[in-house]
Amino acid sequence: MTKRIVFALTTITLLMSGCAQKKVATVTDVPNVDPSAYGTGMGTGTGISVTPQNVDPYGSGNYGTNNATYDNNNAYVGGSIENLYFDVDQYHITSEKLSVVSNNANILKSNVAKGARVKLEGHCDASGTDEYNFALGLRRAKAAKDALIMKGINAGSISLVSMGESSPECSTSASSECYSKNRRVEFKVVH
Repeated sequence: MTKRIVFALTTITLLMSGCAQKKVATVTDVPNVDPSAYGTGMGTGTGISVTPQNVDPYGSGNYGTNNATYDNNNAYVGGSIENLYFDVDQYHITSEKLSVVSNNANILKSNVAKGARVKLEGHCDASGTDEYNFALGLRRAKAAKDALIMKGINAGSISLVSMGESSPECSTSASSECYSKNRRVEFKVVH
């Protein structure tokens, strides 16, 4: 009788642990990441200097187009929020990506001024382990946060989440073109 109970409990435990869903990583889940670096109070007007570590304004790469519209005085007049795409195993923001960040920052500023928050979701393709992809997704989101802070968005209004490979934009094939759509940061307005 005791053996049957032990066997039943062991079976139930194994079934429950085997059916667990993927966990969305947060700042505190990633090794070697200081959670205090993601806290509030780092935005403009706080007296704290922010030096983004993952923003390379002199870098190189081809990372999409900018749909922003500017008038003759180079003042922002409209556009749409775009995803920020990355190369394989990359999370640095280069000069080519800054135009996308600038466009998104200009759109997000008015929403943040009205009390909304910005959620940055870091995504990866399926080529790495779950742990690696969660960490890389968080690094991508952190780099986007640093760039938005440089563009005047208050750090306290930005939250980060890593989706790893769990939410692909393209899942129709394992081609490099499909995978390139999954290596991204999505900018979302949360009310």
